[in-house]
Amino acid sequence: MKVLHLYSDWRWTGPAEPTVNLCHALGRLGIEVILACSPPLDGYPVSLAEEARKRGLRVLTNFYLHRYLNPMKTLKDLCTLPSFMKREGIQLVHCHLSHDHALGGWAARAMGLRIIRSNHKARPMKGTLGNKWLMARWTDGIIEFSRVAMERDSEKFAFPHHRMLLVEGAIDLERFDPTAPGKDVRGELGVNSNEILCGIVARVQRHRRWDLVLGAMEILAKRVPQLRLMVIGRGTHLEELMVRPVRERGLGHRVIFTGYRRGDYVDYLRAMDFKVFLVPGSDGTCRAVREAMAMGKPIVCTKRGMLPELVEEGKTGILVDEKPEELASAMERVALDRELRERMGKEARARALRDFSVEKQAGNVAEFYERILSMENFLGPSSH
Repeated sequence: MKVLHLYSDWRWTGPAEPTVNLCHALGRLGIEVILACSPPLDGYPVSLAEEARKRGLRVLTNFYLHRYLNPMKTLKDLCTLPSFMKREGIQLVHCHLSHDHALGGWAARAMGLRIIRSNHKARPMKGTLGNKWLMARWTDGIIEFSRVAMERDSEKFAFPHHRMLLVEGAIDLERFDPTAPGKDVRGELGVNSNEILCGIVARVQRHRRWDLVLGAMEILAKRVPQLRLMVIGRGTHLEELMVRPVRERGLGHRVIFTGYRRGDYVDYLRAMDFKVFLVPGSDGTCRAVREAMAMGKPIVCTKRGMLPELVEEGKTGILVDEKPEELASAMERVALDRELRERMGKEARARALRDFSVEKQAGNVAEFYERILSMENFLGPSSH
């Protein structure tokens, strides 16, 4: 089987890493994968194409795959994609973002090829006219990461369940292994053995509710004086949303900014006693939560997005409403109860080992490919 994956971006953010990991795992199953993505911009140290090539994937950047469907660039891609698909003997096209879905859908259908779409946002797709057209005409199968999203998309687009696949978001379980050796960063951060370190991993953006965690930390300043917060992430609004508010609230000695971590990211996860997560980002599968769970960390999180499907209340973590008082109470409970942290951490690790394997995800996707290719005489949801 030969599959073309289309990804209309070049950045190593959001669903880029899960897409590359899936392509790599599919290759190990014997599926010939070609990954086409947008050409990276000059001067950026990390790109999807670079990371994919490191994993031995065949990567193409000679298509524009412009994420905003630039008219001239899109026209050139529409002229070259069909002939490329024919020349390469592509059997199926797998689209990952709405921009490449529109482009790849047209080209694939022009060649009589089947089209799969992944909904990486893990929330129901918008019922726009554009999406309704894509689902009705240029989609033969949908891969969903959330049960709620799957049910609502099925109803909204009249899409039959037998042409949908529900999968877990996958991570590299070998990399996120709490038993693997690593360096002690708590000492480097100035966190002593008597202190409790909670961590949050997120890009510093306005919609990520940073005020919520700072409000909770302010409440806990007297109730749990040994609690400290580690912020792993970067963003153009870091000074405005975090650094200055931390200083103004008198939390300077309680909040640690590590910036964006790359090579030693796992060591920083290992240093946490538990993780806080507030709002899913561009990868709605909440990969940062899954990584922390794989490292055996309990999760304190809101009920946003698919988090209630991912974190089991009282077993792998605590779910809260978006109020500083509720978040503070949950953080206090986990911080002061070591036995609870250890029990939840073990359950979180067990859940990750059972469900978050890239190999398991790839096997399910490969079977889905076969199912879609074996179906006959349908071009849209109207055929049940």
